[in-house]
Amino acid sequence: MRTTAVVKQVFRNIKNQMLLVENLFNDLDLEINKEYIFEIREVRSKRTIQQNKYMWALIREIANHESMNQNEVEIYSLALEEANAKYIYLLGTPEAEDELRKNFRAVRVVRPTMENGKEFIVYKCFIGTSKMDTKEMKKVLDIIVAWADELGIETNEEYYSE
Repeated sequence: MRTTAVVKQVFRNIKNQMLLVENLFNDLDLEINKEYIFEIREVRSKRTIQQNKYMWALIREIANHESMNQNEVEIYSLALEEANAKYIYLLGTPEAEDELRKNFRAVRVVRPTMENGKEFIVYKCFIGTSKMDTKEMKKVLDIIVAWADELGIETNEEYYSE
C-alpha cells in the first residue's frame, strides 16, 4: 500500500529515532510491535503546465528564427541533452526508430552497430519533461531561455501567457 504522510515530529534518544507521522490519505491497518518496511522520500512537485507552455512557446520562436535550421523536436532534444535530463539507451533495428519516437519525445541516434551479423542502432531516448519536477524543468527552461536571449527573442514569460 502507498500513502502520503507528513512527518510532524522526530523524537530521538541515545539508540533510536521515532517519527510522529500524519497519514493524509489511506487508513492503514497496522499492528503494534509488528515490523514494517517504510520507504521515505520527499514529495516533489511535478513541472507546471505554465512551465511547459512557456518552454514550447520559446522553442517555437527559436525554431522559427531565420538563423535556425532545426525543428522544434530537435531543439527540445538538444535542450534535454544539455540539461543532462534522464535518458536510457536502447538497441533496436533501424525500423524501430519511428516506434521509439511515438513513445519518447526526444530520440537521438547514437551509432550503428552489428550484432550476430545483423544491423542495429543504439538510440538515446530521453525521458520527457512531463516526468520532471519543477526543479529539473527549470534547468531545461534556463537553457532554452539562454538560447532565445542569444537570438534576440523575447523571453518575458508574461509575453507568452494567455
